[in-house]
Amino acid sequence: MRSLRSVPAWTWVAVLALLLAMVPGASAQQATVRGNAGYQLAYGYESGEIAESVLNIELSLEQRLGFDGKLHIGFDGLVPLNGGDARFDVGEAYVDWYFDTTDWRVGRQVINWGTADGFNPTSVINPRGALSPAALAKGELEGEPVLAVQGSYYLPSGGSLTGVAVAEFVPAAGADDMLAAIAAGVSAGLGGLPVDVERPAPVPSDGSQIEWAVRGDWLVGNHNVYVSYFRGWDDYPAAWLEYTPGMPPVAKIATQYRRVHEFGLATAGTIGGAGFWTELSYAVPEKLAVLDGPGAISSNEGYVEAVVGADYTFRNGVMVSGQVIYNGGGSLLMPYKEPGAAAQPQTYLLGIARYSPEVGHNLEGILLANATDGGIIAAGRYTYEMTQAVKLTAGLSHVMADAGAEFAALKSAANLVTAGVEVSF
Repeated sequence: MRSLRSVPAWTWVAVLALLLAMVPGASAQQATVRGNAGYQLAYGYESGEIAESVLNIELSLEQRLGFDGKLHIGFDGLVPLNGGDARFDVGEAYVDWYFDTTDWRVGRQVINWGTADGFNPTSVINPRGALSPAALAKGELEGEPVLAVQGSYYLPSGGSLTGVAVAEFVPAAGADDMLAAIAAGVSAGLGGLPVDVERPAPVPSDGSQIEWAVRGDWLVGNHNVYVSYFRGWDDYPAAWLEYTPGMPPVAKIATQYRRVHEFGLATAGTIGGAGFWTELSYAVPEKLAVLDGPGAISSNEGYVEAVVGADYTFRNGVMVSGQVIYNGGGSLLMPYKEPGAAAQPQTYLLGIARYSPEVGHNLEGILLANATDGGIIAAGRYTYEMTQAVKLTAGLSHVMADAGAEFAALKSAANLVTAGVEVSF
């Protein structure tokens, strides 16, 4: 079966337009078109180079249907001005149906089950890249859309049960670059001898690629409680070093996609004027015998991820939030470990502050600290809304980390000054 990610965008547009044309009772007066176009510039003051210079556009169409439902189609375009290819993708594209006790959504969609602000360990259906300062600052941690069917049943007691079936496996971006960096490090330790990275075999398209998840939620006191389970594939391929006799002693980094179980528990509620949330997940990957060997870069062991956080808005309008993030699988930035070493659990502190001193002026600050090694990533952004349709942004991010700290490797990429303009329509 051909991957739907490889289907050209125009094919999606044609299919959805045909579907819209066939819907009885749909009219142009019921259609809503929204979007924004902008330019983003990022200058790396550590590297002395322009890190990003891009034009981007986002467009969405929503059409009320003749029955109780709607059609949504989203498009994303990116045109790099400092090198690279232009990209045009279909984002979320789905049809909703609403009934008395159930809702249905069919198509490409983002399914976010988390309660925390930014990082959500229980929201595992959509593939996400590793955590980064840019993703935190832009709020782009929701993940890549997947082709899925989602249905929710609303209980008379006020809770709900939700089921999701994902039709295809979509891996997370970035694994190739991460493994290439590991291979380069191994190669350097071997005196420059080459270490190749073997791409993983595709997940089979015989029906075993289908992923599924369920979630139930109830109100307990003044807190919402969510219990979830996911059965699918790990977004990142498992990896290990394959040794060969003689020289060079390492032939390659081998990789393989594997199945995973994810169990989740999340809560959200208020105490006084403050909001509180917790998320707890436990991942159980499929065991591969080769990962018990000396060259394992991935682990066979299950691991816990947890978030505890709170936010509060003061009378002057300042909103602050703080979170403690624990990752038993290791780094939030790198899903792989040192070859042959045990995974090193990491604890992070995430703080966010937002303030609007007057209408049209918004300030935001984000601080992510690794409590294990003391490294810190700090980012700030100012937004000026010239009109309802036009806004300007300026930002700064900076890494403070000693040599050997996890964040030290990000200095050249994350020490940035940014500026941008966005026009909405």
